[in-house]
Parts: sequence; C-alpha cells; structure tokens
Amino acid sequence: MSDIQEYFCPSLRDMAPYSPIEPPDQIAKRLKLPEEEIIKLDANENPYGTAPHVLEALSRGKYYHIYPDPAQVELREAIGQYAGVDPEMVVGGTGADELIDLACRLLIEPGDKVLTFTPTFSYYSHLVTLNKGIFQTCPREPDFSISLEKVKQLDLSGVKLVFLCSPNNPSGNLLEEEILDYFLAQSVIVCVDEAYYEFSRCSFVGKLKKHNNLIILRTFSKCFGLAGLRVGYGLMSRELAAAMMRIKPPYSVNVAAEVALRTCLKYLDSYEQQVVTMIETREWFQEQLAQFSGLNPFPSHSNYILVKATGLEAKEIWKQLEQQGILVRYFNTPQLNSCFRISIGRREQMERLLKALQELLSP
Repeated sequence: MSDIQEYFCPSLRDMAPYSPIEPPDQIAKRLKLPEEEIIKLDANENPYGTAPHVLEALSRGKYYHIYPDPAQVELREAIGQYAGVDPEMVVGGTGADELIDLACRLLIEPGDKVLTFTPTFSYYSHLVTLNKGIFQTCPREPDFSISLEKVKQLDLSGVKLVFLCSPNNPSGNLLEEEILDYFLAQSVIVCVDEAYYEFSRCSFVGKLKKHNNLIILRTFSKCFGLAGLRVGYGLMSRELAAAMMRIKPPYSVNVAAEVALRTCLKYLDSYEQQVVTMIETREWFQEQLAQFSGLNPFPSHSNYILVKATGLEAKEIWKQLEQQGILVRYFNTPQLNSCFRISIGRREQMERLLKALQELLSP
C-alpha cells in the first residue's frame, strides 16, 4: 500500500493532537533533574497526592480480576447522593473527557454545529472534530466574561450543542447565570463543565429539575486527587442519562477507580480542609503576584490563576521556570500567547515559584 494516509478521514488527516502534559518522571529525565525537585503546577492536580485512605482501600480491593458493573449501580448511587440528584440522572465515565465525547456522539451528526466561547478548555474542539461536528467559537470579553448582549445577536441555526465552562479553564471566572438561562431557553443542549466545582462552590445542578436540555460534567481528578485513575461523571435528565448509558463503553469506569471514588466520598471533611487551604493559598499567592510590575493575575474561583505577562514574554517565563524544574502552563494561542496558568500547590511550592519569578523579573 503506497500511502496509508489516503485512507484516513479527510477531516482528521491534518488534525493536531491534544497538547499533552508530561508526567514528572519524564520531565525530570528530560531536564536532568532529580524527580523530587520537580514542582508540577501545570495541570491543576491535587498537590497533596492521592489520600492514604484511598491507597489503603485500593490495597484491599477484591475484584480487580472481574469486569466492572456496566450498569454502574453502586457508582451512580454514591455520586447521586453526593451531587444531590437521583442515581438515574448520573453517568460515570473515564474522566469527564469521556462524558464530553459521549455527549458529542449522542447529539452530533456530521455538519452539526457546536458553540463555545474562547478561550476555554481546548479539548472541546478536539472531540467535536473527532465526531465530525463543526466547532464554532465566539471570543470572550477582555475580562473573560461572556456578553449577554452579544450572545443574543448570535445566529443559532444549526447549533445543537453549547459548551460552557464554570469556572472557566484557564481564566478561572464563573459562568454568568443569565448566559446559561438564555441558552437553556433555546432549542439546544447545554453542557456546563463544572470540573472545578469543589473550589468554586458554585453549581447549576439545581436547574436540572426544570431543564431536560442541561448536562453538568464533573470529575474526581482535581479536588479528590484521582487524575491518574480517570474517573468523572455527568449529571443530566433521566432521558439523556439513559441514552448515554446505551452508547457508552460497557466498562468505562474501572474497578480500582470505583473503589477510589467511593472511598473519597466517605472522607469529604478531609478534602474540604484541603480545599480551604488551597483557596487560602490562592488568595495569598494572587496578592503576591499583583506586586510584580510585569505580571497581571486574573481573579480566580478555582485551583489555578491565569497570569498575563506585561514585561518579559510569557513564553520566556515558562521556559525559564521549566529549566528550574518549575512547571506552569503556557498556551500558544492568539488569545492567550501573553498568558500562563499557575496551578495552586502547597505553600512551600508557591514560595519557591515566587522566588524564581523575583529572580527572573527583577530589573
């Protein structure tokens, strides 16, 4: 066969891969630094690691040799109790990423439009393209809010699905309720990504009672420290949940992940204390950043802060920090090329970052 690429789907032939985040051991090898010196503040993970009670529960797991329950009976009951919805309104997945993919598979036919407001979580575009949809974007305001006046001027013909992120990643601001209400009143399905709900403490789950066109996505990757186990969930009407359960892979939440998430939900007080500490660290760190003449941090309701560099270029700051083993996220996009995002770590990690920034930015 002369050219295997001739058989690729034309819409995917030149598709760029999703920008990956390297694991710390590979980063340490590349930078020739000891792994313990790496400060990973680039993926909004829990800096305290997977909790000891979760590791203990995993060590006692009985059924790793058995396929997980495809009906997710106990998983849906546990998550439903935590989220305050009926189990029939819950669908578990391999991270929230799989729920985004399932929503696209369920709703999108080739040529259907999917709308979002940028900058936002870049994986939406990736999955819409994979599912042969047309990804339509509108720019946010300079403060990353969404203008209701401009929204009302949009032509929604052909739009079947709208993605809204709250808090928005990477900007950290909350979704305006009036924006959500406007779209819920239209003939579209609205997917609100609440991956950072535990940090914002703001949710639209109460709107599920009156709106069968609403999907809310959450994850155990952030607050609960299970990013490596890949477990997320969607909250939605019974009709949407039943449809997603029909099309999802049968074993999409593995047995270890289910053991871990159910254990997390038994120890909510310990995670609440971590969240309180991280919010306090975020507020303190934001005040420190604001003292740099070349940095402009944006207010955040999550476990990260987006920072605009007004002196030294953001890309250069990112590179220089990486050489010291301090990892932040740089976005090489037109809307964000002057910005970088910092995940909130432990206090001592943030102090080391501040010291590095001081050395980089001092005249």
